[in-house]
Amino acid sequence: MHKYRLMINPYAIEKWVNDMACQGWHLKKFIWIRFTFERGEPGRYIYRHDELERFGSHYEEDYLEFLQSSGIEQVDRSGNFVFFRKVAQEGPFELYTDKKTKIGNLSKKMTLLFSLILLNLFIGIIGLMGDFSEQTTDWVGFTLNTLNLVVVVLFSLPLYKLMRVRNRLKRELNVFSD
Repeated sequence: MHKYRLMINPYAIEKWVNDMACQGWHLKKFIWIRFTFERGEPGRYIYRHDELERFGSHYEEDYLEFLQSSGIEQVDRSGNFVFFRKVAQEGPFELYTDKKTKIGNLSKKMTLLFSLILLNLFIGIIGLMGDFSEQTTDWVGFTLNTLNLVVVVLFSLPLYKLMRVRNRLKRELNVFSD
């Protein structure tokens, strides 16, 4: 079964995949927004995600071998985003990425999203100003420029959610580092 989800927040993606596993749908493969699930025993696995270095690092191979020796299976990888799973009967597991790295990864996502928002806002406003400066309205241009502004609105909510997650991590970092 294939499911399509555009989720920017990696913690929301992880929660959704674990909810699917509880219903008996186990992650097999994913590429950006396309997730492939296979039917299986409900609640058999617990899934966790991690974001590895973009172009690999000297410790990545050791890290993956360590996880495998701990009974943690790599499900699939898309870019630097990786999903792992472990049999639920063996107990819960966590992948401990430090908070500074998590904050940095979220900041990169926020920067990309904010850039897309600003670009679409600029194109939409400039385009609409041009559409209304002439005697007749170009309806195709008007529609495209309006869609740019819709993209701004649609991407603003995920940006806000990422900001909340990052700010929560920053507060936790400050509390535990003092």
